[in-house]
Amino acid sequence: MIGVQWGFYKFYTSQFPNFKDATTTIHIHGALLMMWLVLLIVQPLLISTGRNKLHKTIGKVSWVLGPLVIISMFLVGRGSYLRHSSQVPATEMLGIIVLDMRGWVSFGIFWALAMFYRKDSSAHMRYMIATGIIGIGPGIGRGLQNSFGIDFGTALTITDVMDLVIVGVLLGYDLYRKKNYKPFLIVFVVFLIGAILWQIRYTDAWQSFAKSYAAWFY
Repeated sequence: MIGVQWGFYKFYTSQFPNFKDATTTIHIHGALLMMWLVLLIVQPLLISTGRNKLHKTIGKVSWVLGPLVIISMFLVGRGSYLRHSSQVPATEMLGIIVLDMRGWVSFGIFWALAMFYRKDSSAHMRYMIATGIIGIGPGIGRGLQNSFGIDFGTALTITDVMDLVIVGVLLGYDLYRKKNYKPFLIVFVVFLIGAILWQIRYTDAWQSFAKSYAAWFY
């Protein structure tokens, strides 16, 4: 939550209430993501204080909020591409598609698995944690760029490494304690694939794929 506020303060939050470039879709997207992060904070607190019934009741919101988050992620990426495609070199725009696409795809995978395993608290908890880790890139990545002048590509590489280290530690902990390690193994693989895609965003293979993907925007 702190990382997201840090990253988006300069070009979004600080502009309240006279936002300059934010569209309605961006506002809705931001509100949905804040609701999701609040949910991730509140739900484990309810469990730890023994209010399991209330946890399950509030959890039903995930059935609606999750898909809305996924849709908003796709629409924000689409809107950004359409707004900037005439101003930014095509190679760069097709490279940025990695971030937009892996965001909603990764969230969709983790959300779907969390809901599928909702009766298995061990797996459910781990996939829900993964949906929160996704926020590290957009938040802290922009924070590094805005506060320290780190170029965007490097900032995202740093946050990709952060994601992998965090999930790797959690995976290692599960293996050491002989807990259910499979969820974090799946999460690690998804993040690893996303990190690799970011590093190969300028290759002919990705650029060709991104062109086909971008065709959906029109």
